[in-house]
Amino acid sequence: MPSLADAWARQLSTWEEIPGPFRPFVPADRPLPYLIYSPPDAWGSRRVNARLTMMFGRGITVLENTADGVRESAWSFADMDYVEQGAVHLYSWLRLNGVVADRPAAVQVEYNAVVASLFTQVVRAVRQAWTGPDSAVLTEEQGKLASLVAVDYKLGNYARESILPGERVLATVHQPEITVPGFLFFRRRLTATYVCVLTDRELIFISDDGSGGDTGRYGVVRRYIPLTKIKDWQLASVACDKTGVWRLQLPGETVVLHFSVPAQSALLVLTVLLDEARGRGKGKGLT
Repeated sequence: MPSLADAWARQLSTWEEIPGPFRPFVPADRPLPYLIYSPPDAWGSRRVNARLTMMFGRGITVLENTADGVRESAWSFADMDYVEQGAVHLYSWLRLNGVVADRPAAVQVEYNAVVASLFTQVVRAVRQAWTGPDSAVLTEEQGKLASLVAVDYKLGNYARESILPGERVLATVHQPEITVPGFLFFRRRLTATYVCVLTDRELIFISDDGSGGDTGRYGVVRRYIPLTKIKDWQLASVACDKTGVWRLQLPGETVVLHFSVPAQSALLVLTVLLDEARGRGKGKGLT
């Protein structure tokens, strides 16, 4: 009788374990790459096909077994604008976003949070390829986030865990949830609570986006953007809801973040340091 674990993603270590439809895409005459097989699954009304995630050298290929055959999405680490890892309750995902063959592209692999460590290895490998391996001690840099942990224990601790050895923390921003008037007496969420951590190599966003309402605050989304992928940025005020907007221009996407007046000063400091770390001209300040 199949166990519950049979429906979870798992690492494959032998050729015989690879499902038949995916075998033509895996070289048989070479050592196996890092392989994660994700069986077909369903999350509420959302159904996902079987996928095979392959990581080798400086690239990742995601294979999806569809009714029309196996679809292949191949990425080099240099193609990626950012890598994202998220979870809401047990529903979790890995998302790659960037430019492939001169066109904006994205691919997402869903999995059960129980096996998150398999995909965390992928995220870490991509980030280390961007920032370079380092064995430096993290204690000092993580200590710079103590004030962030004091303000937001949950996201602050996720931020501490996200710092890689060798990275230097330059600035942080904490933005509480922003809501605006909705229908009748209700309010709708404009932006989830998030923290932003600028290091000398990455811009890290961590939020509870995807959670809220009746589900509570049980989700977290971590997005890692290498500084080399930030082409430009712009800060602008938005009078109608008394918030500001920060736009980050990446090669394949524009990331848009809302911020409130209390976070504005910290964000202005962060953007100055961002330009210094990028070694490029200044973006456009608050207008």
